[in-house]
Amino acid sequence: MTNRPVLSKPSAPFWADSIFPPNSVLFILGTDTAIGKTRLTETMIRTSDDPDHLFVIKAVQTGAGEERDLDRYLDAGLPPLQAWEGESFLHPLDPMTAASLEKRSVDLDGQIRKIEAMHRKGFRVIVEGSGGILSPFFPDGSGILLLIKRLSCPVTIFLVSHPHLGTLSATLSAVRILKDENLPLSAVILCPRDGVNDEATRFNPQTLGRLLSPLPVLSFSD
Repeated sequence: MTNRPVLSKPSAPFWADSIFPPNSVLFILGTDTAIGKTRLTETMIRTSDDPDHLFVIKAVQTGAGEERDLDRYLDAGLPPLQAWEGESFLHPLDPMTAASLEKRSVDLDGQIRKIEAMHRKGFRVIVEGSGGILSPFFPDGSGILLLIKRLSCPVTIFLVSHPHLGTLSATLSAVRILKDENLPLSAVILCPRDGVNDEATRFNPQTLGRLLSPLPVLSFSD
């Protein structure tokens, strides 16, 4: 497993009851692939004040021949029995296409059963999505939003984006989709990309904060 550096100031705001209510299942979704969902999940693992009651799920892993997010959870300190990979597919594609190439499909009911079972057992459950919020999982083109809607337990959502040039339209569009679907978005989390420090990085967090108020817009440097 690859050792991952601890983010400079991981912290408390992500565990605040106001954005992650104790009885809810947290979904970490993103505006795109490789946007920082797994980095945020690692941070949640490292900063949990009750790691014995944390259960982390990777809903669907694609590109399973490469680095697995499950391994990164374990590197961050999560016990192996408290991590679960819902589905795993070899090709680094959207889950629907990756599954179809293996003549398989994502088991929606199986994922619902696992999430609800862990929630009933008293775990703080975190589910990391795959790709962007509309990435297709199932043969009809629906994705993780369908999974969220089918759950009977309370849910909250963190939307991960980046603070750089190009984030405004993508982030605002994703927020609008979640609101139109009546899904409980509780915060936007901005994850800087390594080596990117364009002028927009200075202004976009404030712009998003103003446009999305009162929705919290947080970052790893808060």
